[in-house]
Amino acid sequence: MDARRCARRLRQAVYSVSRFLHTPLRTNWASAATILGLLTSPLAAQSAPAATLLDALSITVQQDSQSVARGSLRFRQLRTGADLELVATGIVVRRGLRVTAELRTDTAFVFRRYTAESRDSSGIVVDRIQVRSAGGRITMERTTPARRTVREFLAQRNLMIVDSAAVVPFVVLAGLGARVKSTAVLDVRSATLVSVQLSFGSPIDLLVADVMMPGTLVTMTGLPLPVSWWRDARGRLLRVAWGVSTRVIRDDPPA
Repeated sequence: MDARRCARRLRQAVYSVSRFLHTPLRTNWASAATILGLLTSPLAAQSAPAATLLDALSITVQQDSQSVARGSLRFRQLRTGADLELVATGIVVRRGLRVTAELRTDTAFVFRRYTAESRDSSGIVVDRIQVRSAGGRITMERTTPARRTVREFLAQRNLMIVDSAAVVPFVVLAGLGARVKSTAVLDVRSATLVSVQLSFGSPIDLLVADVMMPGTLVTMTGLPLPVSWWRDARGRLLRVAWGVSTRVIRDDPPA
């Protein structure tokens, strides 16, 4: 069915349903069936992007062994038309603050865009960060109720994001293979772009939600604070250590 015929049938069905009070019951059921058929037709299905779930996890954020926040993260491979992206999304909730974020790259982990938004307990946006790569530049925009700042950097093909508040970028970092020894990192909380080195340890047994499983330690050097994370053999995030006191613990083992 072409788009014109589909649109015409949809208008006819909506018109029939609008006469619900003045038409026999069987006509209403037929109209409803028509709409359902249109919504489940191949044309309607083509409008929704195809997604493959790579990982989904719940997390606990700890400081000095005390739980200060909880959240959930998802990592998907998303196809829209001929385009294929890796998309990490998540939400972290702590007392009086909710942080949501989305990071998009291509399938080679080449950065595309990043957004993080913080809302207070009243739902008011108190901080919004947007990072985009276009025209040979990396543009970072940060907006708070008091001010708006924009920073620009030369584009980096191997750019990675770190965000201690949203955590979401660590899902993508965990997917990097051992072949990556160095990369550029933009810390969105301090608005600093630095070159860092990555070192990979040997797999060790790691306790994840009462389940022992092999995990590989990845250490990042070059940032003001030490940063490391553990990943499984398939590149799924298991744990994060940020600075000397902040930890992100996975609450459920990878499925």
